[in-house]
Amino acid sequence: MNLEEFKKEQEKLICKPVLSVYKNGNHYVAIFADGTKIKETVDPEADHFTHEFAENSDIKITDYCDGGCVYCHENSTIKGVHGDLKKIEPMLDTLHEGTEMAVGGGNALAHPDLIWFLEKLKSKGVIANITINQRHLQPYKDLICKLVAEKLVNGIGVSLTDSSNVDDFKFIDTLGENVVIHTIAGILTEKDIECLKHRKVLILGYKDLRRGHMLLEKESESIKKNIEWLKGFLPIMRHICKVISFDCLGIEQINPKKIFNMTDEMYNSLFQGSDTDVTDSEGNITCSTFYIDVPNMTVARMSTAALDQRFKFDGTENVRDLFKISTKGW
Repeated sequence: MNLEEFKKEQEKLICKPVLSVYKNGNHYVAIFADGTKIKETVDPEADHFTHEFAENSDIKITDYCDGGCVYCHENSTIKGVHGDLKKIEPMLDTLHEGTEMAVGGGNALAHPDLIWFLEKLKSKGVIANITINQRHLQPYKDLICKLVAEKLVNGIGVSLTDSSNVDDFKFIDTLGENVVIHTIAGILTEKDIECLKHRKVLILGYKDLRRGHMLLEKESESIKKNIEWLKGFLPIMRHICKVISFDCLGIEQINPKKIFNMTDEMYNSLFQGSDTDVTDSEGNITCSTFYIDVPNMTVARMSTAALDQRFKFDGTENVRDLFKISTKGW
């Protein structure tokens, strides 16, 4: 099967507009307008994916934020600085069409070069998604509407902070089908469930880092209790939410495979791979994502990587080289 045949087959299967189709390593990738992603190896006998470049880069563009979340693992504050996005333009020029970039902070909406940055990504055919703290929905309402109207972002992740704010969720409902409510294991409680009904939900693992570490020291029992509650409630939650997804840390802390009694075959058809399984026996890269910190000009496996596992870059590198650098030491 060649790339064009793969595209036609997936369009028939999904029956939704396709955003991009491309080849990466030993496999084809199709991404659809509703966020669906399908990957298929060129050789049907292959038992894993390999990657020549990252299919998704998680990029922090600012450390500034006035949200003050007590569990913020980035430790973003009003004293935080914006990353120099113009400085990394040469790197952005090497991005592969069809790949995704998850834009966050800090408060990414506060960055003065946000529009320029998103227009740059769009010109490269990169699919941009953005994470927004719920506290910033109303103050940045006009900007958010602009990003959606001009298709500068395809997906929006809203970090849940106040499940009782009816006005926020009315606004969310105007932003289209690609809004995902971001929740955190250990912070999410039963009182939050009503606002998650019939919505797409991402369950993030609790990050024991920076302010997250300080809160865990103070509220360890409460956070552990909330995680155990979530494990028990997940089978019900599965039926009341439109979609439930997890980051790698969320999978580690919640273990949905066990909770849903999934077979290996079923689980492996959904699991996109661990951040820390980086190469196969032949040296091919098997992970698919990495983390870019623009304020500090470092790259790493993920946002929770230790400081000695973060590597400096100057913005002129090819993004494929940065992806490879992020696998060092893993």
